[in-house]
Amino acid sequence: MPPRRRTARSTTARTVKAGQSSAARKFAAAKNGEPAAKKAAPKKAAPRKRAAPRKTSSRKSAAPDLRVPDPGERVWVLDVPFEDRSAAGAAGARWYPGPRVFAYYGTELPEYLKPYESMPYSLQRWLEDDANEHWRDEEVRERAMQPRDTQLESVRRHLAALEAGFPYFAQMDSTGLGKTLAVCEAVRQMSAAQIGTVLVVAPKGALPGWRRTIADSEADIEPSDRKRWLLITYQSTKKLLSVPPETDLGKRKRTQNKRTISLGELRFDIDVVIADESHALMNIESQQSQILWRYQEAARSVVWMSATPGYQPLHFAYMARAVERSRGVEILGDEEYLGYAVTMKWAEFLIESGFAVKAGKATTGLTTWRWEPEDAARRARDIASVHSWLSGGAVPWSISRPSPPTPREPLGQELTAAQKRLYNSAWVDYRKEVGLPIWKAVGGKRVLQKNPSTRAATLRFRQKCSYLRIPATADQVRTWVKAGNQVFVSMFYRESVAALAQTLRDEGLDVAVVDGSMSSPDQEASIRRFQTGDASVIVSTTTSAINLHTNELLLPEGTVSTLAPRVTLIHDPRWTPIDIRQIEGRANRIDKDHNHTTSTCYYGYAEGTVEEEMVLTGIERIADLGSIVGQADLIDPEAFLAAKVDAGK
Repeated sequence: MPPRRRTARSTTARTVKAGQSSAARKFAAAKNGEPAAKKAAPKKAAPRKRAAPRKTSSRKSAAPDLRVPDPGERVWVLDVPFEDRSAAGAAGARWYPGPRVFAYYGTELPEYLKPYESMPYSLQRWLEDDANEHWRDEEVRERAMQPRDTQLESVRRHLAALEAGFPYFAQMDSTGLGKTLAVCEAVRQMSAAQIGTVLVVAPKGALPGWRRTIADSEADIEPSDRKRWLLITYQSTKKLLSVPPETDLGKRKRTQNKRTISLGELRFDIDVVIADESHALMNIESQQSQILWRYQEAARSVVWMSATPGYQPLHFAYMARAVERSRGVEILGDEEYLGYAVTMKWAEFLIESGFAVKAGKATTGLTTWRWEPEDAARRARDIASVHSWLSGGAVPWSISRPSPPTPREPLGQELTAAQKRLYNSAWVDYRKEVGLPIWKAVGGKRVLQKNPSTRAATLRFRQKCSYLRIPATADQVRTWVKAGNQVFVSMFYRESVAALAQTLRDEGLDVAVVDGSMSSPDQEASIRRFQTGDASVIVSTTTSAINLHTNELLLPEGTVSTLAPRVTLIHDPRWTPIDIRQIEGRANRIDKDHNHTTSTCYYGYAEGTVEEEMVLTGIERIADLGSIVGQADLIDPEAFLAAKVDAGK
């Protein structure tokens, strides 16, 4: 089978000039002895003693990249967990510091190393293909999934924006409407002459779904005409940069990270950048956001995917380039900004546009900004303005459609007398820890009293509340399962997950567990157990990127998930509407027959405690989120409050 067609340039580029930051170019100029700019001659000063030359910290030169295999052999680039590195080395694998991977050269991969074989579209597989200079054999077959009309409408709008010269697109359909397949179909239809490489950055739990969807969307295309995809998690984005040898990164880890982001070179030449669950980029100053920003600046096309892209104006700094171009205003201009500089320019733009954004000072001395509308009218006006940016402009560059309403029910759980004593004890300890009352009078105004231990105390208090309600949750889950349901329980703490799972297992129920400590294959195996009916309950800390609905097409085997009705229980309340909406969308999705599957979402809380207020606050914030993305019917807070009142009767 012929190898996939390559472009004239290497896709594994060690020096991508278009992707270098201005800081990197200045660094290179200084290294070559080139003057940065001419300066006026300084005035004569008294001669001073010449200081001894300062010692510069040295950085070991990285080993060469993977060599081309000898005739008759090939290389396998392995995905080896940290704890298995010694065992992999004993089995013949070798660590290569240049690309920072384990690799094995030979004619066949030893049996012990096969569990570490690279996954399709992974960084390891990308490097392996480059070193071998050919791809593994790929088959051509019929597609198992065909896009629906709603997904094809998204594809048409996406391609129309590209044809109009607008390189950005925001796929903001509600949860469960098939955003992944819609984006894959759009990439499939992009011109092969212009688009050859695609980078997808996604949560770990979403990678198996992406692999299946990519493989199926290109199944009927000749291998030589397929795009080249690279899948990576947000936490691994640092691997997308390479630091030139002999670059002084400093001694402190924080300094090393900052210099790597600004001075590092883009390792890969990427045409399309896709940010799945793009609300992860709301903090534009985080390391992963800055690295992805650099790739977005160098790409031909950028796609943001999220049903919850943000719920207030300051969250949308990562879309500054698109807003700038669609509105015909200057926010960043031609300058190359990164991190805090982007935050500053975005905040200035919001203030000039009349938003209720106020400046403050952080403990670091840097200026910070907060969105503080003084009344409901100002709040609604600001939210409407953001929605007009996302949905309007010279070129339609977004799409946002609601899914059918999600059934929601408050589930107040009563504490026993002993549990109330424990709760009150924890509440008293919490108040002492944070120095409540947390409001103090300053100049006749009530000001929030700052306490550095507040966050830790809050987490400990909430964890105790979570533990106290585990028996009540276990009883409720057992009742739902006896009624013929499969139950998804969302929790915040891994210790609570373990305790609830063990409680249910002791009662004879089969329970699957998914949390952030598990590898992607292990998470997928647990989800399959639930979807195939081997487990009647799944308990998870994951808020997004997993499918738990009925009648789902399970690839590659082509079977479907069980038809048992699903029930969702949010055991631990969340403050942010993004987490709440993502949790709600795990079992409320479109099935293989294009029908909407419904799962009633129950919000658990201890009655008469602060958790009750948390639930109501989160529900009210969902209304703001719905207004920003143009889905005003996303939730009705008044209806939920009425249900709470009815539930209490």
